[in-house]
Amino acid sequence: MNHTLEKLDAGDPVLGAWVLSGSRRVAEVMARTELDWLGIDTEHAPYSPERVESLVTTIASKATPIVRLPSVDAAVAGKAKQALDVGAGGVIIPNVETVEQAESAVAAAQFPPAGRRGVAGTVRANEYGEAFDEYIDRANEQTLIAFQIESQQGAASADDILAVEGLDVVLIGSNDLSASMGYPGDKNHPEVRAAIEGVFEAARTHDVVPGIAGRTPAEKDKLIGEGFQFILLGADVSFMRSGVAPFFSE
Repeated sequence: MNHTLEKLDAGDPVLGAWVLSGSRRVAEVMARTELDWLGIDTEHAPYSPERVESLVTTIASKATPIVRLPSVDAAVAGKAKQALDVGAGGVIIPNVETVEQAESAVAAAQFPPAGRRGVAGTVRANEYGEAFDEYIDRANEQTLIAFQIESQQGAASADDILAVEGLDVVLIGSNDLSASMGYPGDKNHPEVRAAIEGVFEAARTHDVVPGIAGRTPAEKDKLIGEGFQFILLGADVSFMRSGVAPFFSE
C-alpha cells in the first residue's frame, strides 16, 4: 500500500522533503524520521537512473519515495515510466501550464486503459515478474500523481488543469510563481497570494489535494490549519545547513 496516499485519503496531512544531496545515507536517515514522503529531485539535481533506483530502494521501507521529474516533456518521454518501474510510489511533474500537458503527464504515469504507460514484465516494481498480475491490478490506484503549478499561466489555468482525471495532488510552487508574476521572492504580495488562493480553491473544487511549502514549524501548522494537506518542509541540504548554523550564531 502507498502510505502517503492512504493518509491523504483519510483526510490527514502528509509531510515531506526533497532529497538533493544524492546520498543514500542521508536519504536513509531522513526516511527514519516521521516524514511521510521523500522527493527525489531530478529537476534540480544531476541524478542518473541508477541513483534514482538506489534512493527509491533506500527510502521505500520507511517512507514513500516520490520522484520529481525534470519536466512535463521528460515525464512523457519515459522518465515517469522509469521512476515507477523501479518502485517509486509516485511522481511530481513540475510547471504544468496547460490541459494538454496535464493529460499527457497523467497518461505517462498510468497503465492502459486509463493511460499510456508501457507494461514491462520484469521490473523491480512488480518484483521482477513474480507479482506481475497483482501490480498491474493496483498500480494506477496506488501511484501518487502530483502536478506543480508554479507559473502565472499555470495558475490562470488551474481550474481546467486540476479537472484532469487521475491527478491526486497539486503542489503550488510559490517561489517560481512569485517570480513568474514579477515579484521574485515576495510570496506574500497580494497578487501572488490571490493566485495561490485561486489554485487552492480549484483543488478543492476538483477533489485534488492542495500542497505547498511550509518551511518552519509555525508555517507548517498554519498551512495545515488553512486546509493544505501535502506539505513540503524543505530539503536535506537545507536541513544540514540549518543544523550547523546555530553553532556560529552570535
